[in-house]
Amino acid sequence: MQFLYVFYDATCGLCTRLRTWCERQPAYVELRFVAAGGAEALRLLPPDVANATREDLTVLSSEGGIYQGESAWLMCLWALQGYRQWSVRLSDPRLAPKIREAFQIFSSNRHVLSRWFGLSNEKLRSELQWTFAPRCEPKWLE
Repeated sequence: MQFLYVFYDATCGLCTRLRTWCERQPAYVELRFVAAGGAEALRLLPPDVANATREDLTVLSSEGGIYQGESAWLMCLWALQGYRQWSVRLSDPRLAPKIREAFQIFSSNRHVLSRWFGLSNEKLRSELQWTFAPRCEPKWLE
């Protein structure tokens, strides 16, 4: 295996921070990050899987294997030099139900966690700062 495409939520502060963290780690296998649901995701994945990347972490291996949810997280850990042993331990079938449950809780609350920890996607913030919302003026001012 030469590389893994990691389809992540580029609008989520927590997801973008985890991407940055992964990019800084020494890796056995190159991680190539792709914005979920974008044009490149549609080019690389079957349409049904590409659309699901907005809701679930997805990994595509250079050999064509597709991993979603907790399996995708384990593949990311497996690619990193300091975390391969963790991926092996966490993939134990006896732990699978707990890992799946933990991943679902984490994944479904990622935007809330981003707010709680003050994490934001700076690129998204800078793009949105120039978007002006219409002001609601009272009728009597017209």
